[in-house]
Amino acid sequence: MSRIAVYLDQDVDVSLASRLRANGYNAVTTREAGNIGRSDEKQLQYAAARGMTILTHNRRHFRRLHRNWIASGREHSGVTVSRHLPLEDLEKRMLNLLHSVSAEDAKNKLFSLADFI
Repeated sequence: MSRIAVYLDQDVDVSLASRLRANGYNAVTTREAGNIGRSDEKQLQYAAARGMTILTHNRRHFRRLHRNWIASGREHSGVTVSRHLPLEDLEKRMLNLLHSVSAEDAKNKLFSLADFI
């Protein structure tokens, strides 16, 4: 079972990346990737090209983007959506997801952190 690598959309607290790394996960922020200000489509393209699951608070747009990609036969490495949460809660839920879902199982899936309490 290979571990999920995480790409944090620009609306996610950047300190989550260092917390995930401290737990042994590959995590990259939009800022680190030089992608600040790029469209949601470009963010998902970046993550998909690198085999990374994207984490975003932009739930509505990314749900639609996920559906459009799947309908058009495009593949991604997972989309995870969450409402804004305190950093500790966000970290806990994300770690719950990362501990229970493999990179293979995340492919083309849409996850909500509300399911990983």
